[in-house]
Amino acid sequence: MRFEVSCGAIIYRRKNHGIEIFFIRDPFNRWTFPKGKPEQGESLADAAVRESAEETGLTGLKVIAPLGRTSFRFRRQNVVVSKTVHFFLAEAPAEAEAHFPTREELPEGKEPIFEGKWVRAENVFHVSSYKNSDKLVARALRIIGNHPRNH
Repeated sequence: MRFEVSCGAIIYRRKNHGIEIFFIRDPFNRWTFPKGKPEQGESLADAAVRESAEETGLTGLKVIAPLGRTSFRFRRQNVVVSKTVHFFLAEAPAEAEAHFPTREELPEGKEPIFEGKWVRAENVFHVSSYKNSDKLVARALRIIGNHPRNH
C-alpha cells in the first residue's frame, strides 16, 4: 500500500445575493473541490492555495481556517493508495472568476480541470458528489456564517 497526502480548499465568495462555493468537475465527472500534493517544505495551507490557484486560475485566495481532512483508498496501477486530503476554507474576492489553464500551462504531470462553477450556498449539498466531504462543507458554511465580511 502507498500513502499519499494532498491539500485542498473549499473556496467561497460573497456576492450581493449571498455566499457561493466553487466546485470543479474532476476526471471522474464528479463535482468536488480543488486539491493536490504539497511541495517540499510547503505548509499544508500554502499548498491548498497554490493547488487551487493552479487548477482553477482563481487568484487572491485567502485562507480563513482549517476544515479537517478526508481519507479514502483507491487502486492505481495495481497498487492500493491510501490518501488523506487536508482541507482549508479559503475566501476569494467577490469578483473572482475561474480561468482553467491549458495542459501546456500546467506543471508537468498535472491533469487539467476543464470545468468549474460557483454554486449558491443553499444548493451545495445537491451538487457535491462525494458525501465524505459533506461534513467539511457543513463546517465551512458555519465558519463563513461567523466570519465578518472583508470591506
